[in-house]
Amino acid sequence: MRKLSAVLVLVLGATACGHTAPGSGSTEALCSPSYAPRELVDRGPLYTPPGRTSGETRTTDVAAIKKIAAAACALPTPPDDIACTLELGPSFELRFLDTQGRTTTLTAESYGCQFVEGLGSRRFNAKPLWEALTAAGLPAPRPR
Repeated sequence: MRKLSAVLVLVLGATACGHTAPGSGSTEALCSPSYAPRELVDRGPLYTPPGRTSGETRTTDVAAIKKIAAAACALPTPPDDIACTLELGPSFELRFLDTQGRTTTLTAESYGCQFVEGLGSRRFNAKPLWEALTAAGLPAPRPR
């Protein structure tokens, strides 16, 4: 049993460590001053109450996409002792496609600490991201 557990841990560790989806981009590319966007797909809210629909909105406005990427990349990492409210709400998925065919996907929560995942380290307080999306005419929750 001990040998099986060790093998299982090794296999799972090797599988999970460094897993990257095919065609996925990197935080370095998205957060680089030389980032060359092609399109941004804003999907959300990911959870919608019955009777409402969730959709995708796209933009190819390079200047707007760069501003949105810069807002996301500038978000702070949360402190170790962060305390968030227990409220729930919708999340949004942002897919950044660049001119080299790479895709970087972020998931941004519009509730609690407003965590943003997909930038390497977890970020929080997404208000500047919501403001950038709104300025570009894309769906976003109202900044709080």
